[in-house]
Amino acid sequence: MTYYMNEVLENEQPPTSIYKFCKQLTITEEKFYSHFGSFEVLQKHIWLAFFDQAIGVINKSKEYDSFGKREKLLTFYFTIFEVLTLNRSYILLSLKNPLDIAQLSLLRSAFQEYILDLSKMETENKNFKQKYSAKAIKELGWSQFLVILRFWIKDGSRGFEKTDVMIEKTINTTFDVVDTT
Repeated sequence: MTYYMNEVLENEQPPTSIYKFCKQLTITEEKFYSHFGSFEVLQKHIWLAFFDQAIGVINKSKEYDSFGKREKLLTFYFTIFEVLTLNRSYILLSLKNPLDIAQLSLLRSAFQEYILDLSKMETENKNFKQKYSAKAIKELGWSQFLVILRFWIKDGSRGFEKTDVMIEKTINTTFDVVDTT
């Protein structure tokens, strides 16, 4: 995955041939295909690796388990966007074409499961689970993530401070709306 990302960054486009890619990497095509069926699948796994890295960082935190839903989600967002920031050049190139969002499909599934698990935590609002179906929770969470991702991509502020404010306001507003309805 790292080699693929470097190739994209150095050439400002994905490799065009698995054969040439493997030859440069000095591996056999068979070895590549034992992990990924295509470059498209590899791209999806890169995004999933970003998610896994963020979850790994969060799980190392001793305080995370004591957080409520809001704090856990804020922690997740700040962490995932730190991971994405470390890979920003690759992300900007890989999402240059808006139609390339299909590469986020594995990330979407993992993210939606995370949101669903988070929604199952005990909450002050006992009617929450009755009001919102699992599908609605997952889709609304994913839509919110995409809005923040799009904002982050366009954010030119120093240290992406505007994205941090966007995350905090968006998550807090979402929880405030859910708590008042």
